[in-house]
Amino acid sequence: MTTAVAVPADQHGSGIGTMLAIQLRTGWKPIAIWVGSIIGLYLVTIAAIDAAYPDAATLESYGAAMDGNAAVAAINGTPYGADNLGGVTANEFGFMAAIMLPVMATHLITRATRTQEASGLLELVRSRCVARWAPTVGAVITTLAALAVSALGIFLSAAAYDIDTGDAALYALSLFGLGAVWVGIAALVAQLVRIPGKVYAISLTVLGVSYATRAIGDVNENGWKWLSPLAWQQETRPFDTEPRWWPLLLAAGTATILITVGVVQSARRDLGSGLLNTRAGPDRAAAHTQSVVGLAFRDHRASIAAWTAGAIAVAVIFGALSDAVADAVASNPAFAELDGGADGYLALTITMLVLMATGFAVQGLAKLRSAELDGNLEPTLARAVSRHTWLGSHLAVVTAGYLVVTLASALAFGLTVGDLGDDGNQTGEILTSGIAYVPAIAVVAAVSVACFGWMPRWQGIAWLVLGYETFIAFVGPTLDVDEWVLRLSPMYSVGFVPADDPSTTGIAVLVVVALVVTAFGFVGFRRRDIPHH
Repeated sequence: MTTAVAVPADQHGSGIGTMLAIQLRTGWKPIAIWVGSIIGLYLVTIAAIDAAYPDAATLESYGAAMDGNAAVAAINGTPYGADNLGGVTANEFGFMAAIMLPVMATHLITRATRTQEASGLLELVRSRCVARWAPTVGAVITTLAALAVSALGIFLSAAAYDIDTGDAALYALSLFGLGAVWVGIAALVAQLVRIPGKVYAISLTVLGVSYATRAIGDVNENGWKWLSPLAWQQETRPFDTEPRWWPLLLAAGTATILITVGVVQSARRDLGSGLLNTRAGPDRAAAHTQSVVGLAFRDHRASIAAWTAGAIAVAVIFGALSDAVADAVASNPAFAELDGGADGYLALTITMLVLMATGFAVQGLAKLRSAELDGNLEPTLARAVSRHTWLGSHLAVVTAGYLVVTLASALAFGLTVGDLGDDGNQTGEILTSGIAYVPAIAVVAAVSVACFGWMPRWQGIAWLVLGYETFIAFVGPTLDVDEWVLRLSPMYSVGFVPADDPSTTGIAVLVVVALVVTAFGFVGFRRRDIPHH
């Protein structure tokens, strides 16, 4: 533990300027990637919607299909104002915004606080008489600035398509407010726990709970949704006939309180500690940790459990809403023509579950780079452990992990849907659909392995592949592009199952690609220097 050195404020100041300079110097790349991705995805989405629905009549037909649509309400939120370009774009962009903004805020805050603290950087900085709270304040400022630039880019993109500037401004501010709430959540959680991974786990758990309560409230039209910051953003209704500004106050107030508490607590705790007590480890290592595979399992078991629990929760909640979706389809045939009806809802839910499993795979493999940078890899390889054994062990555990996440959540979803619909065959169909997507997950994992093997600094490309998959899954059908552009998404190559039959050719190609790219990564890891900076 270290303690702050008492230095007169008028002599050395708070160190905010120093922390901002360090955080921008070490973190400008992820900030640029996040901001560029969010603005770019919105711009592509609005361009696709404008091309697919070029006039008022087609936009009104979209709105008619969305009217009372329980499936859309569950996944994207209530489609307010979905009869104009701004409203349709907000609806199609809704799922991506609900995931990307909280994850962006969590990543940037954690990276600038707990991750730097764990690496020892903050201890060096604090030796220069920087205030205890300065790293947290600097992280909050840079993250809010990144959110502000993202919101500005979305506003300018909407204005470029002749959307009313007042409505566009309200929409951009609502997205900024959503991100700001998660800045506060991440800033506070970073003071509670000591390990960076736990900050992600808790923040994403809050996101999952918020998503679930918003979905339940929107489908059943009750007050549950007001427990969710995601609903606060959507309830501004920027493109509806009666837009509302007051929900912004909920986001602003909550973000202010959380950020303030987080900053205050950062000034009170010791460096390297957390406000929540950490349980002491065992006196002796467990027997299973004596092997490379056992150590790999220990590194990933918490993530496997967390992602599996989250995916099962999503599966059960969306499965419980399937009856309401079936009733909505029966009362609105236009929805069946637009999104595949009840089968389309099943396919969209399975898509979300598979994306969650892919997220686990990418996050799990990212730990390989952390082990290298933290200096844990070199001592391991200094023993009688080959590079291929170490990498293969971690890849095997991660592969088993994403299989567990996929199969457990698909089974939970199938059992819930089958029980409500009294159709046992649906359980097997849904489980088979989840299995069909496993090669698509393997391809994204292979990209991560290949980057780690040859260019470890660019391992984050796997997150971009996951983002592209998400974009194509939810916006792809509206894009006026060549088929090959869509097939760059591994999930698209499988098909929209179970609404459509899975493509056996596409699955076979994905299996071959995954094996070849993974082998390519192993070759690179065998040849490169360790550590590779």
